[in-house]
Amino acid sequence: MSQPKSPFEIDLEKVEDAGARSHGLNFPRTWLSDMIEAALGSLSFVLNTIWFALVLIIVVNVTMRYAIGVNYVWVEEVQWHIYAVGFMFGIGYALMHDAHVRVDVLAANFRPTTRAWIEAFSIVAIILPMCWLIISYGIPFVEASYNRGERSSAPGGLGNRWMIKSVIVLAFAYIGLAAFARLLRVTCFLFNFPRARVTK
Repeated sequence: MSQPKSPFEIDLEKVEDAGARSHGLNFPRTWLSDMIEAALGSLSFVLNTIWFALVLIIVVNVTMRYAIGVNYVWVEEVQWHIYAVGFMFGIGYALMHDAHVRVDVLAANFRPTTRAWIEAFSIVAIILPMCWLIISYGIPFVEASYNRGERSSAPGGLGNRWMIKSVIVLAFAYIGLAAFARLLRVTCFLFNFPRARVTK
């Protein structure tokens, strides 16, 4: 027996999206913010392929360990490095897509303008200075590692430790650019500068 048709049409995808992103604000887009986000998005697409490599390496490593009793330290370290790359760049990706964690209980009660001011303050006073600080200290840190020819202290570990250390600098540059693009959108919302991009 068929059920009577409900007078209400519910789009479950919109309900799910509203629940998952109830804290998000869609600030207007600008030409420069779109250019930055497009470049970062292309890089993110390339970086996302590392997760496939990670799964493959883990499967091979576990198979070698339990099937033939062989374990290589450098394979373990490659896994750790891939995790580091993925999660470090993932911070900037979450910031760019406004998918990072907030205190929703508070944010849901604020007016959009109040939330925009909080976001602008957070970017200018916390995120961008932190990125500058970490990059400025990170570059000499990487240089020192390169000049010393630093390698893993574990027998059979990876060499060229400077390469994974450079991820700190690159990831925080990515975070800084993502934050700057977000700031452009927030200032467009608050001050109408830069001008919003008109999309068809």
